[in-house]
Amino acid sequence: MKKNCMLNKKILSLVCLFMLSGCYKMTEYSYLSITFNDSRINSIFLAKYVDSVVNKNLTIPDSINYIFLSGEPLKEQERIIHFKNNPDEWYMINFNAAPCWIETIYCKNLTDTLVNNRTLLGDKEIDRIANRFRTEVINQAEHYGRKQSLPDSILYDVPK
Repeated sequence: MKKNCMLNKKILSLVCLFMLSGCYKMTEYSYLSITFNDSRINSIFLAKYVDSVVNKNLTIPDSINYIFLSGEPLKEQERIIHFKNNPDEWYMINFNAAPCWIETIYCKNLTDTLVNNRTLLGDKEIDRIANRFRTEVINQAEHYGRKQSLPDSILYDVPK
């Protein structure tokens, strides 16, 4: 009788363990991975432009830092950019791929948390985000470089 009770407890424990492990999934962190491979702008110049022009007087609120970083420090190759005009959006970009790529965004009009999964946005919204970044950052960086009379060798990567 005692053996049957112990056996039943072990079986019940195993069943509970399998049920719990079946419900629990490790979720992989994903990124939007919006890239600008068709742009020839030099990523070193673009990073300097973002730091000195786009983010010149930018103060990132603690709430935005927490949304993107969850208390972790910003990596050296990452930047957070704020677009004030409608829609008000924050983009986390990364310069470890030329010229850069958009990791995640935060737009209160879309959701109360960051968006790091392309399927949550759809193709139309992905295109809007990419076009906004291209228009308001990449194109403006090129215009700024030409206005400052910088040589093309500073502005653009040479095709290989």
